[in-house]
Amino acid sequence: MNINLENARKLKEVIVVHSRAGNLALYAEAQEQGLSFSELLEQIDPSEPGAPLDAFERQLMLHGVLAEGPKSISLEQFVVGGGLILLPEYILREVRRGYKMVQDPTELVAAVVPEPGPTVRPIYIKTAAAKQSLAKRGAGSGSAYPRVELLYRDKEADVIDRGREFDFSYRVVRNQKLAEFRVFLWWIGAQMAYDEIDEIYNLLLNGDGTSAGATDVFIGNAGTFAYSDLVHLAMSFDVPAGLTHIVAAKSDIEKIVNLSQFQDPLVWRESELMQRSGDYRSLYPVNARLVIAPQATSTKIIALDARFAVRESVAQPLMIEAEKVINQKLEAAVVSKESVYTVMVDDCARLSDY
Repeated sequence: MNINLENARKLKEVIVVHSRAGNLALYAEAQEQGLSFSELLEQIDPSEPGAPLDAFERQLMLHGVLAEGPKSISLEQFVVGGGLILLPEYILREVRRGYKMVQDPTELVAAVVPEPGPTVRPIYIKTAAAKQSLAKRGAGSGSAYPRVELLYRDKEADVIDRGREFDFSYRVVRNQKLAEFRVFLWWIGAQMAYDEIDEIYNLLLNGDGTSAGATDVFIGNAGTFAYSDLVHLAMSFDVPAGLTHIVAAKSDIEKIVNLSQFQDPLVWRESELMQRSGDYRSLYPVNARLVIAPQATSTKIIALDARFAVRESVAQPLMIEAEKVINQKLEAAVVSKESVYTVMVDDCARLSDY
């Protein structure tokens, strides 16, 4: 497919002028409009339907910023080239890529909504009355329909600013090829993802300050987690909720994977796939996705229905300190995000504390 680069070349001229002057006005403009830098470029240079590259990627191409293959450029070539102001957004996009590369936290979230902050008044579904059987109203019967209530929580939840600071000495990284440099950015993104998974786990275990934590449904022998306990955990949900994910410490995920019921590939096709791939996430015991929370409490296994359980309110999406990237050449720059997780629907999480 031929790419129309007429607008992209005009935008390149603007990028070059701003890069030579270290001018971050485009980042400021994007922030004022509530857009990312990439979204602002897309407004200036709209992509045609089915275009293989977005506006930002077209700028990388025109500036010769290659991160793959034998022609991969060094970080210094990026810095001294005419596309310098593209660097903060490039770093941010690679961090985002790493964020979703290993375990994407958004897989555990039912809804992501923008909020101005600094606090959020969560809305939730009160499920008690909604569990009643369907009422059929007839003339003069006086029967009532089951009532589903949307209510505000008793108090507000504080938006949390979480992130990672990286202090890359330019003397060390200047000669790194982008193919290598971006791997470190992926690692940072993956670390941030697991920070959020830990937060979701703690939310479901302890509640969000206005809702209680998950109900403990364990009825087995203390100190032992058996296959029957896993089945009971899966069956403990009241419809329409059901088990979609299990979030737990690595030791507990290992214990589940090692249950004897998952060792026979003739019975468990997923077990065979896991043994061939070496990836525990290819195993779906009782049709649940296994997720490790690095800071989870051992023996406290959380089960949830990710379709309904958790809401993320985002005051500020993932962003980077562009000025430090440009003026301080990556030293002490911060990638951060402002959001808070809250319980969206009661009874969509269960605990097995063995």
